[in-house]
Amino acid sequence: MPRARTKKELLLFGKSEFEKLMDFAETYEKKEFLQEPIFDNRTIKDILAHLYAWHKLELTWYKEGMNGGKPEIPAPGYTFKTAPALNEKLYQDYKAIGWEDIKEKLGASHKELMSLVGKHTEEELFTKMKYAWTGSTSMGTYFASALSSHYNWASELLRKKLKSL
Repeated sequence: MPRARTKKELLLFGKSEFEKLMDFAETYEKKEFLQEPIFDNRTIKDILAHLYAWHKLELTWYKEGMNGGKPEIPAPGYTFKTAPALNEKLYQDYKAIGWEDIKEKLGASHKELMSLVGKHTEEELFTKMKYAWTGSTSMGTYFASALSSHYNWASELLRKKLKSL
């Protein structure tokens, strides 16, 4: 999947990849595969919870950064090198959330992120180092990672597992 390089692509890819992911989720639900391990013994619910948890992180970075703060990215006490430990913490934090609840939460956080993308100009989204909180990259890169790229990763896991069932 190509990386979004414009606002239009960011919105289009975010929407289409989310729809593809939710189609896979519906297939798993209909086939009663909700308890089937997909990745690292994580079920589809756990994968959707992972996406939701990263949406929450992105929203925290955005709100803090746009208010002039310097968010700790990816999370306080973690770096991208220690992302596996962060992912395990997020799994533990969200594993008790039920199927319907996580679908609702993920849908709401997706909508919130897409709304934020829609509020910004192409220049605001894709100018590198425009905002101190994004470091050497652009805000659009962060949105692409949290939206279409992450959805595509999850969809590929689900697609491969469905083929093996």
